[in-house]
Amino acid sequence: MGNLSRVVDEVVNRTSLPGPLPASIEAHELIDRTPVVDLLVGSPLFRDSFVHGGVGHVDLPRTRRAGVRVLGLTVATAWPDLRGSLSRWHFQPLGLPRQSVGSHMAIAEWLIGRIESWCSESDGRLTLIKSKFDLELCLAEGGPVGVVLGVQGAHVIEGSLANVRRPRDLGVRMYAPAHVMDNALVGSSTGKRRGGLTKLGAEAIAELESQGVMVDLAHMSIPAIEQTLPLLTKPFTLSHVGLTDIAGSRSRWRSYSASTRNVPASLAGEVAAAGGLVGIVMSTQLLGGPYLGDAVTTIRRALEVCGENRVGIGSDMDGALKMLIDVEGYPALAGALLESGIPAEAVEGVMGRNSAAFLRTALPD
Repeated sequence: MGNLSRVVDEVVNRTSLPGPLPASIEAHELIDRTPVVDLLVGSPLFRDSFVHGGVGHVDLPRTRRAGVRVLGLTVATAWPDLRGSLSRWHFQPLGLPRQSVGSHMAIAEWLIGRIESWCSESDGRLTLIKSKFDLELCLAEGGPVGVVLGVQGAHVIEGSLANVRRPRDLGVRMYAPAHVMDNALVGSSTGKRRGGLTKLGAEAIAELESQGVMVDLAHMSIPAIEQTLPLLTKPFTLSHVGLTDIAGSRSRWRSYSASTRNVPASLAGEVAAAGGLVGIVMSTQLLGGPYLGDAVTTIRRALEVCGENRVGIGSDMDGALKMLIDVEGYPALAGALLESGIPAEAVEGVMGRNSAAFLRTALPD
């Protein structure tokens, strides 16, 4: 790994409550019987050391110790700097070929190749999930940790619907048209315009569904989410989000803040009512505080508006935000939810059963 990327990883992927944290026997028993699923993690963007441990929030050894069965590993190619891409100073130190710098698709292919290399060197402990069969292998006792490949940002298709198929062929099974900037398909909640879904965006949604790729509403502007919901006919998700009712602070200096990145609880309820799964982030900024109680407050509210079967975890760990916990903190989170009075069955749902059920319906045969 390049020194610059290592420094970036260490600086931005910090934790408020480093794990492993103490957790009750009841919490550990719940984790042991629950297929823990995290819908979205950004590790491929920051390091080449995953299988044998590393810095940041997530790596394979800690994931296995925490009882996590499935991770959504996501890739993104465009970030909000002056040129809209970190590749020149971030990806190249990680090994991105110089000739790939100018192509979002080439960057995505390279990042996916890194994940595939992690699976190859894991001795069967990490594997890609491309189908329902693959999912069941990972959910089974003693199975490998499963990876659901995801993409954030329609920059990857480079303005052409013909490019939608390529990520799918590479194993991508979850696709968020939006990321932290506006693009040709959709306005981002943290973009400059924050507009709605474009005609090309609506066509891309239909194409993704026809390819058997789950649509992820994360990072979309509120108008775009509202315009997209009636178009969706297959299982979809809002993979990693907080609630402005709980955390809605604004920033004078940045378009990215809790007020723009989170969504109202009422909209999360609309997503759930339309059949979507809502994943709750572990970012202290988006939870509104650095304590387990802050996560409990957000999750409890999400359960109230979405229902017990429509809430999961989409931590956004290793996503350049300070997290409440790292992956080894999940037993402590489960314990805090139990101690708050949330029934064990609902806690099991949040920690992974709801996400596992979602993936069973959303993945191709």
